[in-house]
Amino acid sequence: MLKTTLRTALGAILMFFAALTPNVGSAADFIIEPLDYDIPAEVQAAADDGKNLVVMFGQNGCPYCDKMHKRVFPHPKVAAQYGEDFVMFEINIKGDLEVVSHDGEATTEKEYASKMRARATPLFVYYDKQGKDVLRLTGYQEPGIFMTAGRYVSSESYKDGTSFLAFVRSGK
Repeated sequence: MLKTTLRTALGAILMFFAALTPNVGSAADFIIEPLDYDIPAEVQAAADDGKNLVVMFGQNGCPYCDKMHKRVFPHPKVAAQYGEDFVMFEINIKGDLEVVSHDGEATTEKEYASKMRARATPLFVYYDKQGKDVLRLTGYQEPGIFMTAGRYVSSESYKDGTSFLAFVRSGK
């Protein structure tokens, strides 16, 4: 009787924690490996699919990068929105992999990060379909503001001069 009660209690506890665990598999819908770290080619490939490119500048051991990966990217609404509207990949601000920058210059991850002034991580740089840097967000972003940033870029609200802050205040 005691064993059955313990098994039932343990099962209930495991089910409770399983329900709290986000669906990590859905994040793969928008977090992808880059084709070849060639920003202009990545912008074009995303645009060909009707999407925009987002580059996340991060680094190993960054607690806020980890929080984005664990708490925000797996959020079902974030994964759905970004999967539909964006191609996103990560650049290590201390990395040595070769990157072709948005202006076509061959460089390394860390040199590109320096050029993009990526000092604090994570830094999200959103590019429009022509390869122009249209929004930068620094630091951990809650799912709601991260989704608002996505709506701002995908709706092309920046084109009429609307700032991201004005967009947020408008409640769009």
